[in-house]
Amino acid sequence: MPAASTTSPPDRSGVTLSYAEKVRILLRDSLLDAAAEALTERSWSAVRMADIAAAVGVSRQTVYNEFGGKDELARALLLRESARFLAEVEGALDDHPQDPVGGLAAAIEVFLRLAESEPLLRAILGGGSEHQELGSLLTSQGVTVLPVITERLTDHFLASWPGADPAQVSSYADAAVRLAISHVVLPTAEPHLSATEVTRVLAPYLMHLTS
Repeated sequence: MPAASTTSPPDRSGVTLSYAEKVRILLRDSLLDAAAEALTERSWSAVRMADIAAAVGVSRQTVYNEFGGKDELARALLLRESARFLAEVEGALDDHPQDPVGGLAAAIEVFLRLAESEPLLRAILGGGSEHQELGSLLTSQGVTVLPVITERLTDHFLASWPGADPAQVSSYADAAVRLAISHVVLPTAEPHLSATEVTRVLAPYLMHLTS
């Protein structure tokens, strides 16, 4: 009888993970979930590593072993939230494969609605006063979200528009992100109306880019 495999099937990226690696990923996600939950009740300065450990049922030292410190835990949480945020925006774009303008309007509305409902995302983008210390933490550690968002959206657009000029696509992504973030920092209307306005401004350039 053949020996049992000590590794797990490949994950979605095609990389085969060992059992120990899968357990560590589960632990890390559970700790980040606990940190996010704690932030629904109190400020980051009031959250203790011991609180996060207790919520997951592990020792405080386990949390330190995984992240190194409280600042590193906060940074990991914010970067995870940024990735989740971008995945939802990309999903809105993908829902309009033959309609770039409609996709832009939908993506910006999703962007604004998520920022409106998620204090952590507002902190990441520099809007609102909740958890402002966390947004400042990213900047103090040399992490700025704008280039990350712009680069990811540029790659997404280039995959959808293989004939478009990469430099022009990058400029378009940068302008769209900056305009959307400005409506997070200084909201003036409901997300749907703001998305319509930003789309109206960018639509002529977008049509030229994708024609």
